[in-house]
Amino acid sequence: MSAVKRARARAAKPQAGPFDGYHRRHVPAPDPELTQVGPGTPCGEYLRRFWQPVAFARDLTATPRRVRILGEDLVVFRDRGGQIGVLHLHCAHRGTSLEFGIPVERGIRCCYHGWVYDVDGRCLATPGEPHGSRLRERVRQGAYPTHEFAGLVFAYLGPPDGRPAFPR
Repeated sequence: MSAVKRARARAAKPQAGPFDGYHRRHVPAPDPELTQVGPGTPCGEYLRRFWQPVAFARDLTATPRRVRILGEDLVVFRDRGGQIGVLHLHCAHRGTSLEFGIPVERGIRCCYHGWVYDVDGRCLATPGEPHGSRLRERVRQGAYPTHEFAGLVFAYLGPPDGRPAFPR
């Protein structure tokens, strides 16, 4: 057996003894039930039952913030009336990113067609629609309830009927 083969054989066998971490490099495969937190995953569904921190309140300026929480792309903003909103990132109208939206007195205005959504996801304005159109009554933007506490913004991402009181 050549010297190279003997060295490889020694390296392949874990050396028993103290401080043998170098020789024991087996990394177990991740368990998706414990490591994945996206929508519909067991761990993700569990974590959604609790208020999650999503942003620092001081970071909510005139520019909305894009965040990824529990596998969901969201936008966090403070409207000019002081209300905090956490909405799905893409506008319900044409899918434009609301991270480029403009906070207005009551909600956020999409930069593409100017539709306005309140912090609870209601469509408040649909510029360009014919006068008397009731389209805005049928359109909703995905939204989550928020709570500001100790300089942090928290959002509840779980089912609406299971929302717990914010812990004190």
